[in-house]
Amino acid sequence: MDTKLTNTINKASAIAKLFIAWNVAFFIVALLMKHTVADDAIGAVLLRGGVYAVGGLILLALLRGMGKGQRGAWLRLSIISILAPLGVIAFIIFTPHLPIWFDAGQVGSALMLAAIAVLILHQDIRKSFPKKPKNK
Repeated sequence: MDTKLTNTINKASAIAKLFIAWNVAFFIVALLMKHTVADDAIGAVLLRGGVYAVGGLILLALLRGMGKGQRGAWLRLSIISILAPLGVIAFIIFTPHLPIWFDAGQVGSALMLAAIAVLILHQDIRKSFPKKPKNK
């Protein structure tokens, strides 16, 4: 594995660890601030922090796969790091009844995922995971 790829994976792993910590902290804030959320939305708000923290573990696993040269890991991480922030934006738009602190937590997560996307979609990194030629 070349130095650029190693450095990129290390940076993305640091962001993924921050993503996990951010979402654990978000879960704690959600517990403390649940009185500011409508009763029918409390479960979704609390679940979000836990699910995203587990999602961070998946990010780390995919980054380990990238370190082993697995194109599938790079491809999955690329898809997640592009689509998830778009999903967050849509979620914020379609759930205007949730408090601003919830939206801030969502945006923070989306920005970290977008940062991972910028790192792993760089041309030099993409070249490290070429498509396999089709057998005829």
